[in-house]
Amino acid sequence: MKTKIFLYLFVFALVSLIFQYMNYKSYSEAKENEVAVLKAEINDLEVENAMNLKAAKEGEDRGFTLKTNTKAREYFEDMQIDVDSIADEIEAKIIAKNHSEEDNSLVPYAGITGTMKINRIEILNHRWVLAEFTDGTYWGEAIIAYFLDEDNNLEFDTIDGFLYSE
Repeated sequence: MKTKIFLYLFVFALVSLIFQYMNYKSYSEAKENEVAVLKAEINDLEVENAMNLKAAKEGEDRGFTLKTNTKAREYFEDMQIDVDSIADEIEAKIIAKNHSEEDNSLVPYAGITGTMKINRIEILNHRWVLAEFTDGTYWGEAIIAYFLDEDNNLEFDTIDGFLYSE
């Protein structure tokens, strides 16, 4: 009788150990998978962070831009104007002056082989825009001043420009 009780206890202990082993095995596999997923996520975040740092450094290296100029941003913020929306509006209004039949009125040169059009701008601060223009063959750059009147309407004035030789 005692031997049967010990045999039952031994079998119960053995089944209990097997159950605990299988449970631990599945738990450890789940945790290893979770660790692998988290490591992959960390690697992705590190790559994204490196790209963001590179982009920020390139922005700092470029120097004068409305995005990196805190004083110019504060100027618009003090007027309760969203910096990103005013930047989009400036770009849209300058590019809107490109007409298919005539030169852009902000370009200080007449087109030689076609009409002069502004194809790229960089907003430097709360007053100036650097614009690149071309007629398809010749190209140049211009400094354009912009102002907000009393009604917050944009006004543009070309300060100076130059045309690269062929």
